[in-house]
Amino acid sequence: MSTVKLRPVDEDLLPRLLDVAASGADPLEVMPPVPGPPGWTPERRAAFTDYYRSGAGSPYAIVAGDEIVGATRLTPAEAPGAAEIGIWLARSARGEGHSVEALHLLIEEARAKGTTALIAETNTANPAALSALRTLGAKLWEDPESGAVHATLRVGDSVRHGTRH
Repeated sequence: MSTVKLRPVDEDLLPRLLDVAASGADPLEVMPPVPGPPGWTPERRAAFTDYYRSGAGSPYAIVAGDEIVGATRLTPAEAPGAAEIGIWLARSARGEGHSVEALHLLIEEARAKGTTALIAETNTANPAALSALRTLGAKLWEDPESGAVHATLRVGDSVRHGTRH
């Protein structure tokens, strides 16, 4: 049985999520780029808070046991019934299967909201994301010029523990 849960990011969770991000992830892994020197500058910390406060889709903290280990989001896309998904984990939580479990839970959230298709984008330099998307049954295609990998997943086609939903 999984110990991974999703909790909507609220004002109480947001400072804890920022602490996890700042201590365990690169800013570019967790939010859009912010001009300035690299690292978790005060401006980048403020931008993180603004990004997650503004909605950034429907952000959820990923909780494993009692510990926040990352975040995921579900953002409405332009296509009817579609949503974009995103996920990040702190370095200390990577490789433990948390991302696939969290994405399964996010798929259930999407299904409950009437979403029929999920869209994700990563790149060829992120084998963990590619593996998680394949595990979920997503269809992947690569843009050979940019190295971007686009994924689509029909919510009804997602795979969970070897069975299709």
